[in-house]
Amino acid sequence: MPSAGAVIVDDLYVAEVLVNAQDDGQLNSGARAGLLQVLVRVSGSRAVAESPQVRAALAQPQSYFYQYSYESTDRMLQIGEARVPARTLRLTFEPSAIARLLRQSGLSIWGSNRPSVLAWVAVSNASNRRLLAEQDPSPLLAALNTHARLRGVPIMYPLLDLEDTSQLSTAEVWGAFQAEIERASVRYKPDVVLSGRVQKDPMGRWVGFWSYRLDQTWMEYDNSGFSEDELMADMVNHLVDQLATRYALDSSRGSMLVSVDGIDSLEDYASVSQYLEALTPVLSSSVVEVKGPQILFRLITEGQSQQLIEIIRLDEKMSLENDGSGSGDGGTLYYRWLL
Repeated sequence: MPSAGAVIVDDLYVAEVLVNAQDDGQLNSGARAGLLQVLVRVSGSRAVAESPQVRAALAQPQSYFYQYSYESTDRMLQIGEARVPARTLRLTFEPSAIARLLRQSGLSIWGSNRPSVLAWVAVSNASNRRLLAEQDPSPLLAALNTHARLRGVPIMYPLLDLEDTSQLSTAEVWGAFQAEIERASVRYKPDVVLSGRVQKDPMGRWVGFWSYRLDQTWMEYDNSGFSEDELMADMVNHLVDQLATRYALDSSRGSMLVSVDGIDSLEDYASVSQYLEALTPVLSSSVVEVKGPQILFRLITEGQSQQLIEIIRLDEKMSLENDGSGSGDGGTLYYRWLL
């Protein structure tokens, strides 16, 4: 059975930019575009360039990347009246330098553990309607994948096998039958379910009608564009902006207590300690109290407590037993270790 859940996204700190030559001028301009690309992806915010610190960094991008390479492509760039072959400039940026810049700018940081998105997309043309599958040659799917990759969010597609088609039809996706879409999505265990219907209107514009489920709530979004790329870029940006408000960490620091039950051995204790220390919001952890299989940790964190709860939920390594609200204990989070 397919299984998704949260996904570790690779290459958050790698940017690819089209350039027309392998010279210092193209390297500098490409590095600026690449740095902005990475800052948007890691912060979760498209407004990063409004920060004075980020604007200063964009003027000296060479301070933030440590490796670059060029690859030939079959694409062309328009330079004045001439068309010239395009090359891909691939740059790898230093994670610690990016994190430091975002913290100094008071901007959020979104770790590599990202929510998975299952996409049911129905497309209509003059002859039929169909659901997009992972290997579909449609430019719509290529644009969706490109912009999801730019924003660092993993997109997956239904298999459209017998099990899927017996539970959900193209007409039901087209009609945004949310209960049916949600039922058919259970086997994939996604964090987010996205459904949409896409078609061209009489004016030649691409039009999309979208529904997406976040936190067990369905929301809707309509958009349009003069190309497949414009349509999908707008939809992906809207969705990822919503996700970033839940998972990207602001630069505020705080302290919280987390009680973990089900620690039955030294190996469990080591695993829990390593897990907590590895969480993106956690700067440090220390043991406050031990009561048999239950250990109370104090965590020094960045961001809000709800963001930490959401990140732990994605991992499915600990289950939240009680958020401590109304218990008079200062809001201690009570978890059970599951591994």
